[in-house]
Amino acid sequence: MSESESEDEILDRIEAALRKIASLSKPAGGEALDRATLAEGLDQVINRLRTAIDEVHPPEPTE
Repeated sequence: MSESESEDEILDRIEAALRKIASLSKPAGGEALDRATLAEGLDQVINRLRTAIDEVHPPEPTE
């Protein structure tokens, strides 16, 4: 991700990545999808992304 990317371009890249994750998470051979495990994994990824973003751009202090 470069500094020259607009916010819309970044959001498009995130959406594309999430779509790819969802498509790869479909079970093969008729196995049941463990939605809880998938949701937990996505939550971990989101938390890691938030932490990385906060390290680069710390949140503004609230008054």
